[in-house]
Amino acid sequence: MILILLPWLALASIAAPAKTLLSKEQQFQFSLQKVLSNAQRPDVAAGMVVASPSRQDPDYYFDWVRDTALTMRSLIDLYELRHDKKLRALIVRWVQAEYHRQNEYALTGLGEPKFNVNGTAFMGPWGRPQNDGPALRAIAMIKWARLMLAEGETSYVERLLYKGVLPATTAIKKDLEYTAHHWREPSFDLWEEEQGMHFYTMLAQYTALVEGAKLARQLHDGPAAAFYEANAGQIGHFILTNFTDATVGLKVTTGKVASLGYKHSGLDVAPLLALLHTWPYQKLIPFTHKQVKVYLGALLEDARTSHTVNRAYANLGVAIGRYPEDRYDGYHTGKVGNPWFLSTLALGEFYCLQRGDKALAEKQFQRVLFHSDNGHMSEQFNRDTGFMQGAVDLTWSHNAVLTAMVRCGHVR
Repeated sequence: MILILLPWLALASIAAPAKTLLSKEQQFQFSLQKVLSNAQRPDVAAGMVVASPSRQDPDYYFDWVRDTALTMRSLIDLYELRHDKKLRALIVRWVQAEYHRQNEYALTGLGEPKFNVNGTAFMGPWGRPQNDGPALRAIAMIKWARLMLAEGETSYVERLLYKGVLPATTAIKKDLEYTAHHWREPSFDLWEEEQGMHFYTMLAQYTALVEGAKLARQLHDGPAAAFYEANAGQIGHFILTNFTDATVGLKVTTGKVASLGYKHSGLDVAPLLALLHTWPYQKLIPFTHKQVKVYLGALLEDARTSHTVNRAYANLGVAIGRYPEDRYDGYHTGKVGNPWFLSTLALGEFYCLQRGDKALAEKQFQRVLFHSDNGHMSEQFNRDTGFMQGAVDLTWSHNAVLTAMVRCGHVR
């Protein structure tokens, strides 16, 4: 880890000792191996992905539906580029595991957020349901279904992924039916802290139903396609009506049922993640939308002023956390939140996709490489010292590297 000086020294423009950082390409290879390792651990049921190898302080040794869906979406994108047989086998195992997991008992059914590593649902107290999971899983699987159909695997698709029968018997169909019937219900956000109607969740639901309708028509399930399209239209109207704001551009949550009580700014990195996690499909809120510009301006202004590392190392990209009032430091609540690797990389990915700005994207890459430790990326890095903290080798952190590298055109 590069030695980062105390904030007051850093602000006095005293340079940190030099260190050889990994290149983006080296980091990609390291992160890919970490993702694959977390997806193939010997004590974890086949097809599941642990959020982190960390088992205490914090214990992230579980499979979150959201995190795993995002991970597999990245691996599916990589398979599309490389047609690697090992990746194909891993994705097939994931589909099979999800197909069975959907039929396992869970307290909130398909809205259950996390599972034990043996494949059983977690039954302890938790923020549930989390209805972004089924939508994100559907988005990933829909792309996989399209790739498999292009390879002539129609029988495989109809057996496990999408068959137009009710009650649903296939993985995508089950997630689409759940989403279409439950999107009006408040759920917990992706940070698992507040219950309400969330921009992130609803944009994922909208996208899943729009793309699901296309797949349904392709597979001759016209009535279902019409049903999904109708619900997508209603979700889209709700989003455009309820989530724009003059101050922060895009609101994160409305209609709160369970609230933290101190999250008042309305500013959160979640809308940025929503735009990226639904790309290139949804056109409801494009990157060029005027509210996106307002939102990013507010997000960056807060990050630059809140985190000492941004002022100390202004030549690097902007380190971004979850939201201004964050009190989770990677170990405990009631502390002070920090920048996250995945949030910081998200901005770089956005720069590539929104305007092909490779220079700004490069600064975001250099920021995360600067705070990493020879390729290792935890969940967070301290806002003042820059040292990593929280869950070690967080799958989502490494997966964010994969996604950003692919979408920025650095991977072939």
